[in-house]
Amino acid sequence: MVILWYTLAGHQPTDAAEHRSRARWYTTKTQPSFEDMTAKLRRVIIAHRFRGPRPHQATPQEIQAVLTAWAAAGT
Repeated sequence: MVILWYTLAGHQPTDAAEHRSRARWYTTKTQPSFEDMTAKLRRVIIAHRFRGPRPHQATPQEIQAVLTAWAAAGT
């Protein structure tokens, strides 16, 4: 489920470069690891929890990404 979320909604082209800047021993890292994906998902969930008193209304694209991930996980 994490990989599907990351692929559909969480991936940014600069993710691996940002990780390299925080962990300089990964000088050849070109792709995010599963651990990178779960860390990003955790940050997104935490940020969502601390938004203002009105919860964020999901966009149609976000809803479709979740539905697609659920459908793919069920197969």
